[in-house]
Amino acid sequence: MTTPGGFALGGLSFFTAHKRFRAGISGGLRIRCTTPTETRTHGTQMKRNIQAFLFIAIVGGVIGALYGLLIDTLLDRGNGIAAMPRGAVRGIIVASAVAGLEMWVSAGVIGQWLRKMAFGPALALRVAITTLILLTVLSTTHIVFIRDLQNYLVWVQRGLPNDFMLAAAMAFLVQVMLATRRLIGARTLTNFLLGRYSRPTHENRIFVLADMVGSTSIAEQLGDAAALDMISSVFLDIDPAIRRHGGEVHSYVGDEVVISWAQRDRRANARVVRCLSDITRILETRRPYYMQRFGHAPTLRIGVAAGPVAVGECGWEKRQVVYIGDTINRAKRLQEACKQHSVCLLTDETSAMHLPVSGPTSWRAVGETTLRGRANPSCLVTLETSAGEHARVISEKSFHLPLQILNKAPRLQQLESN
Repeated sequence: MTTPGGFALGGLSFFTAHKRFRAGISGGLRIRCTTPTETRTHGTQMKRNIQAFLFIAIVGGVIGALYGLLIDTLLDRGNGIAAMPRGAVRGIIVASAVAGLEMWVSAGVIGQWLRKMAFGPALALRVAITTLILLTVLSTTHIVFIRDLQNYLVWVQRGLPNDFMLAAAMAFLVQVMLATRRLIGARTLTNFLLGRYSRPTHENRIFVLADMVGSTSIAEQLGDAAALDMISSVFLDIDPAIRRHGGEVHSYVGDEVVISWAQRDRRANARVVRCLSDITRILETRRPYYMQRFGHAPTLRIGVAAGPVAVGECGWEKRQVVYIGDTINRAKRLQEACKQHSVCLLTDETSAMHLPVSGPTSWRAVGETTLRGRANPSCLVTLETSAGEHARVISEKSFHLPLQILNKAPRLQQLESN
């Protein structure tokens, strides 16, 4: 006998970690040269995958050993402690194989199809797939370790029904945990469980507020249902890039998504800029799909701000983690100012100091402006490349006009050289 529990506890961490690694394929990224920064990103992600895999092996082995000892005691086989190594090996094999197979299913075409299904049917189908994979691996390990046809047939008659019920229960538990994680958010769920924000605390975070340009006129032309379908498709397309670069989706508000990162050193904060670059690339790649299906190509207005916020839990029936402070308000005002200055992305010089850029990407000054609701002027900057890929002039009628060339702020010259 072996244990589905090794998969249930260990596979969850590996599955969620590997989903972040494989998520980039669903956006249809174009083939291009890999930059040194991206190589570091992939290397970090690979390191996390290896750590997650080792976690599976340890948890699967421990639970498999304990389960093997329990079964040996209940059936009075007399092996005692000697049953534990064999159970540990089976636990490692089952946990690793099942987690790997489910990762492959979820990251492939079947996984993309499941993400578009309604919650109930998708959950039932995921549980069925997980149970089937689990039983297949269990049967295979029994053939390898028992090596006796008669004993194997005895297990099929007496042990398989019980293993099936246990496998189905564990598959249901794992999928419910994954669904809860997707609904609440991994970090939010962890913080709820640990009670980290039961009392308000302060954090330094980077906020990205992105809303879709022209959503009101799109809704008038397509109708509310079709416009919502388009907005949902956009957010589904950019979600892999957000997760791949460590971003956390705080909330969706109509046609706007609020994303945040923990503010760290400049090298770690570079993932924010890489995420914005990937989002732009994904939407450019998916542009023909949106033009064919909706007759409109989505473009985002993005406000970026870094700084301190107060964080705490709020509410009871639908408990949430709430951020309050000037930083998130500033990000909203910067997003609103994009229309006035005819650019897709704006941040202020203070925030840009925490967000390093490299290669052809650079910060360009838009000018000093007093944002709505603020007393003092802010030096606004936008992100662009030499080809003008990330900061395009926006028009409500045409989303892809040529780039307005902006002068570099003198105070940013030193920033870009660091």
